Amino acid sequence: MFIDDALRKFVEIFQNSNSSSGVMQYSNMKLKADKIDLPLTGEILYYYDHIILEDKPILGNDLFLRFIERNKLKNILDGWDNDPEWKDSYIIFADRDGDVLLCDSSDIKSPVYGSVQMKMYKLTDSLSDFWNIYSKLIEVEEIEFGGDVADDDFNHKPEYLLRIEEELNKNLSSKLFVDNFMYFFFG
Repeated sequence: MFIDDALRKFVEIFQNSNSSSGVMQYSNMKLKADKIDLPLTGEILYYYDHIILEDKPILGNDLFLRFIERNKLKNILDGWDNDPEWKDSYIIFADRDGDVLLCDSSDIKSPVYGSVQMKMYKLTDSLSDFWNIYSKLIEVEEIEFGGDVADDDFNHKPEYLLRIEEELNKNLSSKLFVDNFMYFFFG
């Protein structure tokens, strides 16, 4: 299963990163958890059925994301239903200073959207695609650049942004997704 491979790789990146905090572990067996009154299906359901998240897990420095624990899923949705674009099938799974990543659970592949100031931008066609590309971007940030991605004035180094965009172009299915990814993470 493609989502399984993507999750295993992502958890390995998380566990090997010097920038991660909290707990993230992969479970071969489906986790026993309380039922949540949300429409978790497809890849997002698989994610929450096989990933242990504790202590507000965060990964990345420049590309940081805080991952939403299963028992916090319902609370994170408060207020989002006021957004006219919001659908009941949207599941927020990560946060970045108030901007969020969400899946549309009405699709078995769980396409991923970024929401910046409550405006939605599609990033990938599936959650597994998102985990694959995000894992590669964390490797670019941490391994290729050693976390040194900004100049003395805190502006992103052009070579870092070019390398990120190159990786996105290699791994995403459309230029629109590349542009949306760059906007979500870099404004």
